[in-house]
Amino acid sequence: MGLVRFLMRLESLIAALAYAATTALLLADVIAREFFSQSLWGAQQMAVLCSILAAMVGLTLATGRSAHFRPEFADGVLPFKFVDRLGDVLSAALLLMFCFFAMEFVMESRSFSDRVPVVNILLWPVQIIVPYALVSSALKHLLFAWNPQAKIELKGG
Repeated sequence: MGLVRFLMRLESLIAALAYAATTALLLADVIAREFFSQSLWGAQQMAVLCSILAAMVGLTLATGRSAHFRPEFADGVLPFKFVDRLGDVLSAALLLMFCFFAMEFVMESRSFSDRVPVVNILLWPVQIIVPYALVSSALKHLLFAWNPQAKIELKGG
């Protein structure tokens, strides 16, 4: 549980820094265009990459705090704890399956040496956040299925 809390703090820091970088890059680009009639080379592309990083890390944070949407149609039909645990197991399974395909995509991107347009950096190191976020979220769902109390404890902070 301590490891999950540490991981969520680290992920929170990464998301905050990514959002700050996005804001700084876009603000600097607007200022450069408005005051100097020239945009900053690659600022928009790097801002997009930072936004993707923040969004994917945000997925893991939402999972850890149980802040994402979930269907509630079966809550009244079956005992809640059973439905909740089953939902966490199914969510983990789906996320792990998506992670498999995300890893395939990243490995293909690496083998083709795909690059980010304009800034010309390799794309696969940026894409690796997708499988990471899926695995991190899946592991949190597995923890919640095994220990439902963890969901309550992590929700508070």
